[in-house]
Amino acid sequence: MPDTCDITIILAPKWDHREPSVATAYICQYLRFLGYRVQFLDYNIELYTLCKHLGFGEIWPSSTYHQAWIEGDMDPLVGLLDIERIESEVVGLSLTATNRSLSILLARRIRERYPNKKIILGGYALFFQSDLVGLPTAYADAVCKGEGEHTLRDVLERGFHGLQDVPGLYLPHNGGWRLTQERPLIRDLDAIPWPTFEEVDMGQYEVPDLPLVGSRGCIGNCIFCNDRIRAPLYRWRSAKGQVDELQYLKERYDTDFFIYNESLMNGHLKVLEEKADEIIRRGLDVKYGGNLMIRPDMGDDLFPKLRRSGLTVAVIGVESGSTPVLESMRKRHSREEAAAFVQKCHNAGMRVELNFIVGFPTETEERFHETLSFLRENRDAIDCVVSATTFNLIDSDITTQLDALGVVAYPYHTENSWHTRDRTNTYEIRRKRLDRLIETAADLGIETARTDVELQEHKTFDAGKVLEAYETEWRVKEDCPQDERARALERAHNMRRELRRGKAINLFDRLGLLRQVVWLRRKLLGLGPAP
Repeated sequence: MPDTCDITIILAPKWDHREPSVATAYICQYLRFLGYRVQFLDYNIELYTLCKHLGFGEIWPSSTYHQAWIEGDMDPLVGLLDIERIESEVVGLSLTATNRSLSILLARRIRERYPNKKIILGGYALFFQSDLVGLPTAYADAVCKGEGEHTLRDVLERGFHGLQDVPGLYLPHNGGWRLTQERPLIRDLDAIPWPTFEEVDMGQYEVPDLPLVGSRGCIGNCIFCNDRIRAPLYRWRSAKGQVDELQYLKERYDTDFFIYNESLMNGHLKVLEEKADEIIRRGLDVKYGGNLMIRPDMGDDLFPKLRRSGLTVAVIGVESGSTPVLESMRKRHSREEAAAFVQKCHNAGMRVELNFIVGFPTETEERFHETLSFLRENRDAIDCVVSATTFNLIDSDITTQLDALGVVAYPYHTENSWHTRDRTNTYEIRRKRLDRLIETAADLGIETARTDVELQEHKTFDAGKVLEAYETEWRVKEDCPQDERARALERAHNMRRELRRGKAINLFDRLGLLRQVVWLRRKLLGLGPAP
């Protein structure tokens, strides 16, 4: 296929089926702004639409299949993605936690089919050096770390030459990946055009909502959060720019609701109020929501003004009802300040959704009871516990404080494999506390949305069932061109090959021969040592 564009941006499954990705939208918009011709392949929503048609749409929204995507059960579905549609010689893939495994497999397929195409990976799932463990260097020419706009700009300007001089890239090195150097964060967010989503087929998404970003970074200092490591500098867009965006998207798509996908909307109170004033001045009929940090310095009159501007949903990270626990988390609020903030949001007419973390190392049984009593005392102001999680160990400041906090982490630990030295805080205890939190909320009539326990449970999925349904449909389908049927059955063949490949890998793994087989294959192909 002749080149009709300069770069193809791909979003592989699984991403949200309700609303498009704001990350890929920003990349597409910025590249168009620079004058590049951009093709966007939204394989995620296309495969969701197909699977829903075949009777398997539940594998997207159901939390019971969350781990199946992460662990690779869904990887054979990559065979149903039509890579013949890629129009450019440069391909970029955006990786998330749930599409990482399938995206890497997709990169392999693209490399095998088009060995001369340049492939660059990026996204939230490829930031830390540890995120690249297991990523074969043969599958990509480079990996973008962190914000992608300027890094991708420099890569394209150089035509993939001299990449060792481009900051913010992981490049292949001795069978693994090495970072060139850190790239400074983008300071002027108004210099980055906001996305118009013109590359997205909005009709395929089930909810007429759009994700936005009004700031990057956070003003907080939470000990458990690695977003602060990813973006240690808080930056914001101007109020006028944000309102221009709201107005344009509302008028173009008749968007019902805008969700701000950022750490906090109220990091800069002056800009937040200016934005509310401008929305009201223009008479825009919009609804929006997002994360609000508990801030005692947020004036009482700002809450009703925000509600008049369209802020209908406030997601608040209370995390704990115990002030000592909050202090050890390095949160900026106390129990009393959290209660006052929640009440102000409720009194202004906002829907109040709270986040809680259960089982922080300094949480005792008595302090956990303070969280339960926080729910009871503020029940009238709480609409939903939108996220309740047991405390996980991730790459953050907490890893340098484990001894001081009395935490014993198991060797090669998973996120939940830790306990306190005195064993008053174990995973079993955290699980039981989480259950009690959810039960308390239910008894109070408070909605609950998701827990990390649900997301961590691995319900396997037989991707072969999708293949059977797909093949059956195309074999009996009438009134379709022969070449269309042939292409569809070729994709079925590709998926069957991926299923056989997956079964072979599992067999060698069970026999303890997988490393030897990988080594032999790479040696025969001249690919060098495995990463």
